[in-house]
Amino acid sequence: MAKGLEDTAFYIFNRLSALNEVGGNPQQFGISLERFHERNRARLLDRPRTLLASTTHDTKRSEDTRARMAVLSEMPEEWQKWIYEWRSLNSTWKSNLEGDLAPSLNEEYLAYQTLLGTWPFSPEEVNAEYLERIQRYMLKAIKEAKVNSSWIQPNEDWEAAVKKFIAGALGPDHGFRAKIDPAAAKLAWHGMLNSLSQAILKFTVPGVPDVYQGTELWDFSLVDPDNRRPVDFALRKRLLEEVQTENAETLFKSWQDARIKMLITSRLLNLRQRAPALFEIGSYYSFYANGELADCCVAFSRELDSQMLLVIVPRFTTRLGTAESGFDWKETELLIDKTLPAMVDQLTGRTIKAGLDTLPLKSLDAFPFAVFHNLGSDQPRK
Repeated sequence: MAKGLEDTAFYIFNRLSALNEVGGNPQQFGISLERFHERNRARLLDRPRTLLASTTHDTKRSEDTRARMAVLSEMPEEWQKWIYEWRSLNSTWKSNLEGDLAPSLNEEYLAYQTLLGTWPFSPEEVNAEYLERIQRYMLKAIKEAKVNSSWIQPNEDWEAAVKKFIAGALGPDHGFRAKIDPAAAKLAWHGMLNSLSQAILKFTVPGVPDVYQGTELWDFSLVDPDNRRPVDFALRKRLLEEVQTENAETLFKSWQDARIKMLITSRLLNLRQRAPALFEIGSYYSFYANGELADCCVAFSRELDSQMLLVIVPRFTTRLGTAESGFDWKETELLIDKTLPAMVDQLTGRTIKAGLDTLPLKSLDAFPFAVFHNLGSDQPRK
């Protein structure tokens, strides 16, 4: 299975490479909200202690890289436009090898997805180290695909041509960098939102969350050995200390520094430590929104005895706004069809009153995530 599908076919079928993950199915572009809630209830019933891993030593791409690449499924027209423009711009770097252009169109398509998923925040980081990472990944990808080269029968001319193409495209004086930078920035913002939604869900749905080394901060790794690079634990320790007195809304404004992901990871692991039974055996109840953007809201509660947790995260975020405009939930409301106690958001300190029957999602515009808990909060409010 691994060699035939995950280590061969998954490097050939590049329609949306974020789906080509270990244990994944590239034919499935997500599931409905109803199915999502159904699977969570089934996990609680059958496998409440199963591991929830979003990145491991063996994933093809890290959780944050996949979260960025998945945004392409929300903007197919724009993605197609970029592809045609970039192929034309970079055609000069292709090599003619006995009538075949290297890299192939399929390999080039994978390269662009890979660049968008890993593109650094600053131009200075598109450096020699980054170039080497992408070249090394692309060589592994074409060897695994076994179409134009392989581990057993390496085609050195083809591999050299692919390295040349990547180096030329990423050259500081080539116009491609000026074209991909704004596209990557757009994906990075929506990818960040996907990543935070994914992290919050991992820590709150039934199951036991797993945090792979280094992913407390943004991690845009590719397949091994890229995802096994040394981790700066001293930096993580320092940022962990910093976020203890911070508010999520404040850190959200400077999301590139990754402290917002560290805060979410820290607060929710702390909450799980304070209320272990709630997360292990607490019941699961789904909530749904009403309004134009209802399908963009994922919400549920966990309940045990007098404890209650209400989780709200966004999806399909390209419908909700941009980095420049911010969020706009319009008149969308979360329908509360059961009695809620007074609750405190563990991430921001926001509160909701007992007995609500609807929650306007515009109240979450500044920070579109919430993890309300009814036993108070020891987190600071700013």
